[in-house]
Amino acid sequence: MNRIYDPPLTIDGNSPLYRVDKAVKSAQLQLETAHAAKRYHTNQNLAHEVIKEARSALKKAEQWRALKVAELRT
Repeated sequence: MNRIYDPPLTIDGNSPLYRVDKAVKSAQLQLETAHAAKRYHTNQNLAHEVIKEARSALKKAEQWRALKVAELRT
């Protein structure tokens, strides 16, 4: 389920992409947690809403990363 990013996600705190990559990793973790919670949660509607919000957060983080990469290339 993990995507391959170009350039790869960085863990170097001095990298200009560090904050963006940290947001992507956080959103990925949130989505994985939401999927795990769905298995154990009795209210499936609530679980679907949490997963939907987590996917939205991941999409926004990935868009932010794409903009930052494009900005750094220019």
